[in-house]
Amino acid sequence: MNFFKKIFSINTKGNSFPRKERYPENSKGDFYVENQVCITCGAPEAEAPDLIEHSKLEYGHCYFKKQPTTADELDRAISAMQVSCIAGIRYGGKDQAILKRLSDLNLQAECDYTLKDVLKEYNEIDKQK
Repeated sequence: MNFFKKIFSINTKGNSFPRKERYPENSKGDFYVENQVCITCGAPEAEAPDLIEHSKLEYGHCYFKKQPTTADELDRAISAMQVSCIAGIRYGGKDQAILKRLSDLNLQAECDYTLKDVLKEYNEIDKQK
C-alpha cells in the first residue's frame, strides 16, 4: 500500500504539474477526494461512512459528502486519509493544528499547504499590522 502512496503523492511544489483537482461531487470544504484518483477500494468509506461515499453519477468514484465538524469526525477523516491506498484523499485547508497532526502522521504529501508555508504566511501578515 505504501508503494502506491509514494507513486501518487508526489509533492508538486516547484514542479510544472497542475494543482490537484477536486472531484466535483465533494462537499465544499477543506477535505476532498482528488478527481480521477479513486480506485474504489472502499477503505476510506469504511473508516468514515458518514463523511465519504461512492458516487451515484460516476461508477465507483468516492467523495466527501460531508465535511468533518466535530473532533470525532475529524479523527475519522484523518483515518480515511491514512487508509487511502493511493493518497487520493487530501486536505486543502490551512488550519495549523490539522496540518501539524497530518505532518506528524507522515501525511504532509496529501496536504495542499505545508505547515511551514502557512506559518510563514501568518508571520508576514503579523508584520504588516
